[in-house]
Amino acid sequence: MRALSTEPLPNYDITAICEAARYAPSCFNDQPWRFMVATTAADLERFRGFLVPKNRRWAGVAPALLLILAQKNFSHNGKPNRWAPFDTGTAWGYLTLEAWRRGVVAHGMGGFDAEKVRSELKIPDDIEIIAMAALGYPGDPAKLADEFRDGEKPGERRPQADTMLTPDHFTR
Repeated sequence: MRALSTEPLPNYDITAICEAARYAPSCFNDQPWRFMVATTAADLERFRGFLVPKNRRWAGVAPALLLILAQKNFSHNGKPNRWAPFDTGTAWGYLTLEAWRRGVVAHGMGGFDAEKVRSELKIPDDIEIIAMAALGYPGDPAKLADEFRDGEKPGERRPQADTMLTPDHFTR
C-alpha cells in the first residue's frame, strides 16, 4: 500500500512496532538488525533525499521513514555473519505484522541511494544497508498519482506448487 496519511504516528506506536522486531529469532541470538527512524521535519527531509524520485512522490508524505540496517559480523566473535540479512528480514517481517496489527502501513523500499545514505549518515563499512521503509496510517488512494493507484490492491501470488519445491527439483 502506497496511499499514506500525513497524520503523525505517536512515538509509542513507532516504539512498539520496532519492539516487535526484537523478538525475531536470529543466529546465535545476535540480533544484527538496526533501525534508524526519521520523524522530525529535518530528519524526514534528509531521508526523503535518499529515495529515488518515483518513491519520493508517494513516500514523501509518510510521517516516518525507516532505514533498515544489519551488522555484518557477529558481536560475540567478530566473524562474518552470513545470516545477518536473513535474520534482519525476519525482524522486518515481525515489524510489519505489528504495524499491521496497529493499523499502520509499513511499505519497504529498495529504491534509494545506499551510497548516499552511507556517506551522509557516516554508516561504517561493517553495517549493511538493507532497505528503507515508509510508515504511516492508510491514506486516500484517490490522492495517489495514477501510476500508483493500481498497486493499491493485493498483488497476485504465484501458485504454491512453484514455491514448495521437491528435494530433487534442481537435479531433474
